[in-house]
Amino acid sequence: MDPQQLISETLETWAKERPELNFEAMGIGLKFDIIATASLGFAGEVIADLGVNLGEFDVLATLRRNGKNGVLTPKEIAAAAMVSPSGLTHRLTQLENMGHIIRQNDPNDRRSSLVRLNPQGRKIADKGIERVAQRATQLVNGFSADEVVALSAVLDKVLAMISQRVTAP
Repeated sequence: MDPQQLISETLETWAKERPELNFEAMGIGLKFDIIATASLGFAGEVIADLGVNLGEFDVLATLRRNGKNGVLTPKEIAAAAMVSPSGLTHRLTQLENMGHIIRQNDPNDRRSSLVRLNPQGRKIADKGIERVAQRATQLVNGFSADEVVALSAVLDKVLAMISQRVTAP
């Protein structure tokens, strides 16, 4: 079913069942969900032949863009990649087994390790980010420059509101 049709149908059926409620904001939320799901799907598609999944690519890309001399701790990677420490541990193990990263003990903290890209991991990160950036550009090509700026501003406002709610007591 077409996403817009699905959203319209969902809102219409809820409006019939619960006419006293306003479902306009829920429609916006459904649009966000569909856009996020599609965006992640598109990113996964363009990196599929690189031999890593989207979560693993996210770790490689995080190391590539944030590494101090190409090195981060797992805690730094988890924060930058917005992933739980347990989820990250599995990804790091997979990437190490594939030969894309090197883990070594942190000389300053025996409880932690340091993670770095090796040349193969760096190559995958670079190829992947080129493809993801190209795909993202294709997705906004239908907008004028002013529309892109306006959309970005509205999304920034939504993110700020979400951030306030997440950090509020």
